[in-house]
Amino acid sequence: MTPKEWRNVLGMVGFIALLHVIGWFTLIALIAPHHYAVGGSVFGVGMGVTAYTLGMRHAFDADHIAAIDNTTRKLMADGKRPLSVGFWFSLGHSSVVFALCLLLSFGVRALAGQVESDSSTLQTSAGLVGTLVSGCFLLLIAAINIAVLVGIAKVFRRMRQGDYDEAELEEQLNKRGFMNRILGRATKAVRKPGHMYPIGFLFG
Repeated sequence: MTPKEWRNVLGMVGFIALLHVIGWFTLIALIAPHHYAVGGSVFGVGMGVTAYTLGMRHAFDADHIAAIDNTTRKLMADGKRPLSVGFWFSLGHSSVVFALCLLLSFGVRALAGQVESDSSTLQTSAGLVGTLVSGCFLLLIAAINIAVLVGIAKVFRRMRQGDYDEAELEEQLNKRGFMNRILGRATKAVRKPGHMYPIGFLFG
């Protein structure tokens, strides 16, 4: 990796570590000592650990992994080094929780019932938007990957028949023209890892 890439990786690790320090400090030093009640139970360190582990489990949802993996493949096919795709996706995804908590802390009590009730307008609308965004995005990225696979298979078949030599094959693979011809501007929606932030937010 280049020095710039190392700086990017260290910056991401540092930011994630900072979020952990702030989160655990807030839970242990500011919230747990007050013994706040949530749904009849005391919100202490045990409940915080449970919420944290459930959040980690949620990170491995199939749609998250597919979105990150397929976007990484798409950016690599474009000749880029997508080191931070997962970071930006997860940052966007977790921003939804942060925004809701911030609004609740500022006294927007109307949200509390909306967040708790599975049949509320907020839950229904957000669930619909999240499902549509994640479904459409995953289908788009899947179509891009299929187009790439079909194009590479055609070139490989022609090479085996003697139509291409190795240099021509490499040139053809570097063009990635079949992907752009099939999907046009849609493939340009995510051109760098930072573009995954709004997608992660909409998934959330």
